[in-house]
Formats: sequence, structure tokens, C-alpha cells
Amino acid sequence: MLSIQGIYTGKEIKPLEDIHVRPNVRVIITFLEDDLSADTQQEHVPEDLTQVFLGKCGGWEDTRSPDEIIAEIYASRTTSERGAYLFPEDAE
Repeated sequence: MLSIQGIYTGKEIKPLEDIHVRPNVRVIITFLEDDLSADTQQEHVPEDLTQVFLGKCGGWEDTRSPDEIIAEIYASRTTSERGAYLFPEDAE
């Protein structure tokens, strides 16, 4: 079984990836809902799909500079008095 991405233009299905399968095989075509408008007849490349995905993920928002963030990370680190003992004699 092989899955690839493609675009339905309203008249035909255009694969967005190379297909490495012998010709004349049976296929199952599943239409997915997405934000790409089927009304636009332009072809979309996989990078467009990546941007749609990333747009839904949101991003990191912070008013601090990278140096301030790093300083806070280091300042919040603490040492632990708990020991890690590999052998019972180390616990004595």
C-alpha cells in the first residue's frame, strides 16, 4: 500500500509526488478537507501544504530576548542532594 499527496483540480487528480508503482493498479482515492480552496485552479506544491500546517500550529511568542531566556533557564537550575547509587555499597 502506498499513500501520496495530490490535488484535485475539479477535473483531474494531480499527484504532488512521484509514483513508483506499476501502471494499471487499483487505487482508493480519499478526499481530505483542508484550507486550500478547490476553486483556485493553480497547482500547489508540497511547501504550500507545509505552510498551511505550520500556520495552524501557532508560534512561540515572548517579549524577552534570547539572552534573557537563557539566563532565566540557568538561574532556575538547582543542584540535587539526592544521590544516584549504582551499587549497594555506594549507599553507605
